[in-house]
Amino acid sequence: MQRDDLFGNLICPDCRGKILASSDKQLSCADCGRIFPIGKVIDMLPSAMKRNYEDDAWKILPYEGAAKPAWMALLHKKDRVLYFYEEILPKFDFAGKVLEVGAGTSWASALIKKKYPQNLVVATDISPYALERGVEVVKLLDSSVDFHIACNAERMPFADGYFDVVISNATIHHFPDPQQGVREIWRVLKRGGRSCALGEVAAGALFKSILTSRVGPAGKRARSFEVEEKVYSLNTWTRFFSASGFKDIKVSFDKTWQHKLYDWFTVLYYRFASTVPNIFLGNFLPCNVDIYATKP
Repeated sequence: MQRDDLFGNLICPDCRGKILASSDKQLSCADCGRIFPIGKVIDMLPSAMKRNYEDDAWKILPYEGAAKPAWMALLHKKDRVLYFYEEILPKFDFAGKVLEVGAGTSWASALIKKKYPQNLVVATDISPYALERGVEVVKLLDSSVDFHIACNAERMPFADGYFDVVISNATIHHFPDPQQGVREIWRVLKRGGRSCALGEVAAGALFKSILTSRVGPAGKRARSFEVEEKVYSLNTWTRFFSASGFKDIKVSFDKTWQHKLYDWFTVLYYRFASTVPNIFLGNFLPCNVDIYATKP
């Protein structure tokens, strides 16, 4: 039933035509005729995409790369996994049809499905490789995800107003056009649907310049993997959502230093940040922020 419902609400990433389930093994576009094989991952990336830099990057990441076992993907994201499991999942209502944008190895989708087994949960990412690893990671978590779909988050293959919740986890800052990505999230949400954008980095102009410089962590990652690594002020982040039509925009500052397990400097910085008033964070000092918004 969920399969038929989702397939009836897919649109072609190329021509925006209606997708038909022509058999158990493939989907097809009623307008342009493009075929989409149904496998562990359904590839619905735009056919005009020349090179997938994100997919290339995933294959050589230190923990998630092709030579590494699936469990190491969880090791790499242990801080985000613990934060989501302990701070977000118990407090946010994920009931209904859930879409994860930029799911990577799909651990958040797996944890949502484990808590809400009746939900339709769809994990998407621009990297088919990441989603393929995600199929293995989901099994390690003793869970399931209904569908893994490779797609461009700025041109998603879903009908308007289909999902109740769209979640992203440290994702939007990787989009070439974050504003367009937020508009797409708004488009695929139904009225009253909620966006939960976690783990975005907010900082004022000075620290933005430092973080994205040649010696800054974001700048180094961008050059090493040829991917987008953007940093914006808190005001800019909230403007992305308000300009897209969202209302009831709320920002939560991630000050939980206990989940910052990468290195001692990050732990020390977040112990310091946990004592700083929110007014100084996001528009001056760098901080991870979670942005919640509702489609009216």
